[in-house]
Amino acid sequence: MKRARILTTMRTTNPTHPREFLADITRWESIYDDIEKLLSPYLAIDFDDLDRALGTFEWGKEDLDFCHNEKDVVDFGAFAYEDTVVAILRICFQIHGKFKDHQATCNIGDPDRVFFIKGGNKPPKAEFMVEWKTPWGLRMTGDLVEEFNNNRDTPGNKLVKAISQIYGYISFNNLQFGALCNYEALYLLRRDGDLGLQVSPPFKYSDKGVRSPVAALTYICHHVAKTSSFYYSPIEQGPKGINILRIHDFDVKGSWDSGLKVPWDKMNLYLMGQGRKNVATVVSGEVRHQLASGFRYKKAAFFKVYDITTPQNLKAADKEILAYEKLKALQGKYIPKLYAAGVYHKTLKILVLEDCGETAHSGNLGPEFWKEAEEALLALHKFGAIHGDVKLDNFAISSSGVMLIDLGACRQGAPRDINSELEEFKALKNYETARKEEDEGEPEE
Repeated sequence: MKRARILTTMRTTNPTHPREFLADITRWESIYDDIEKLLSPYLAIDFDDLDRALGTFEWGKEDLDFCHNEKDVVDFGAFAYEDTVVAILRICFQIHGKFKDHQATCNIGDPDRVFFIKGGNKPPKAEFMVEWKTPWGLRMTGDLVEEFNNNRDTPGNKLVKAISQIYGYISFNNLQFGALCNYEALYLLRRDGDLGLQVSPPFKYSDKGVRSPVAALTYICHHVAKTSSFYYSPIEQGPKGINILRIHDFDVKGSWDSGLKVPWDKMNLYLMGQGRKNVATVVSGEVRHQLASGFRYKKAAFFKVYDITTPQNLKAADKEILAYEKLKALQGKYIPKLYAAGVYHKTLKILVLEDCGETAHSGNLGPEFWKEAEEALLALHKFGAIHGDVKLDNFAISSSGVMLIDLGACRQGAPRDINSELEEFKALKNYETARKEEDEGEPEE
């Protein structure tokens, strides 16, 4: 790979606390043997479809010969490694998987690439995650295990940050495996026990056969496709399918009851059910007390989780928290209550929000919906604010009424902005009303 002359100057971020949450890493000694056992039987077989797939790589690789920044490295890696792995999995093992960016699955955090299995009725679930770095930004030529263990207490060490980052991503999402790659070398990571992490030897770009990066990725993707990839949270071993997080540094400490003081330092966040993802992940769950906390209350809640290893996400999270604080008088009636907000592992900023019912959609709009929805929007406007993203699924319906949710785009608005947003709301109302009448076979008025 050739390095372009114009390079990114973005700083490396500091996502996790390896001293507190990650023991010394150890070597994954058996990985070469494991890969050889899986792939050796296929090396002597001639697959015409695979030859054609690899021929496509040879034809197109010259178009990706220069990289300016990390995104270019990810694109190059996707072409050179991921596409080949996906072809091998499909042709040799009948596994239909796919690599995409973090938006493809509702995972916690924003890893560069996720692998998931295609097909089925359920939304795709991340099974394996890859974090990419540029070869000039993160050199990985020596012994990663020794370098990490010797420098884990050194502020600013890029390798410690990178390994801690991918460890954070896989532990947040109850996964066992991850990978760290700068294109020139790939390392596989495997969680071992509650706080342990094993790291493979390097799989270098120049390596061939069962010791190549393609072989390493093929082995891991085959493994997670054929076996359960669930691995318990390092915080607490809760039921499968639940992510258990905790806030360490607080921006907001509130309560769901004016007469109740919640000891947030002793509360766990149980993220359950199916979420949705845009800039942040939104998922339902519960706030529960830790064992021996002396506090016996729990509360249903929604969690909005931002990956703040990127500056723009940190800015967006802080902006949304500020909007809730400025509109505190509307919380619980027109917008959800913000119970708490803060940072977990220096990687995630979490907003703990009131569970205010079911997201509005065309099938659950009652006779009073539009009146109550407009009332909520006008309440924001009276404070000089606009919501910034008025659409049907940004309203929630409960027994107590309709609330506006997702204040990520909320901001102060001039009278012109407020009038424009009110017109957008009226257009949405007219469209949904006309569509309902058409579905019911009623003539338009």
